[in-house]
Amino acid sequence: MAHPRCIVEKLPTVGDIAWLSKDEAKHAMGSRRLEAGDALELVDGRGGVALSTILPTRNAAGETGAQVSACHNQPRLAPEIHIASAIPKGDRLATMLDMLGQFSVASFTPLDCERGVVPADRFDGARAHRIFVEAMKQSRGAWTTQVASAHTPKSCAETCRTKNIPAFVAHPDGKPLAKLKFDQPSCMILIGPEGGFTDAEIADTLAAHAIQISLGSTTLRIETAAAMTAGFVRFYAQNQVV
Repeated sequence: MAHPRCIVEKLPTVGDIAWLSKDEAKHAMGSRRLEAGDALELVDGRGGVALSTILPTRNAAGETGAQVSACHNQPRLAPEIHIASAIPKGDRLATMLDMLGQFSVASFTPLDCERGVVPADRFDGARAHRIFVEAMKQSRGAWTTQVASAHTPKSCAETCRTKNIPAFVAHPDGKPLAKLKFDQPSCMILIGPEGGFTDAEIADTLAAHAIQISLGSTTLRIETAAAMTAGFVRFYAQNQVV
């Protein structure tokens, strides 16, 4: 039986007590209707997972205790998928981040694009982190998607070249997504605004050895393109024929 998951800053050793924040306790005891004596899985967002039992005790800060009975490490899914994307408007951003978190994307980088509607400096990293945490728990992951600082398409592609990470740029002239092989330990996928990357931005990324990929003949919304590529890479990795 799969137990509900809550996040803690640090997992204690077996036999010790972890303390759930008020928000996490409210989620466990309220939304999930758990009570003292029920089993609960704890994650630290860095691969650590612990099985615990909710205690009837609270500490001075009002945090609920959970005694740990077993610990293990849940490996990060391979490959590590990094998404760099223009920022969609309104609630569409939260939808995109939630979907990327469910696909266990390793990191998200807001892109400052010339045709972007929402400036990258308006991206709320703290809110994004909260969304990624909830997506991780909901999807039974153990790794929280990391929020990176804003980049331009050029600087993002150049950073990937420096770190030897394959970079793929969504563009209608690219190679069809389904014909690519994602057989490296990690990859970066750049998603532009709905108006597309400018010719100069594309030239900059290609100069940094990025590879163009096509997501089909239709123009997709930003969040659709981001989720589609992350989902495809994850599906490809899990269904390779050896």
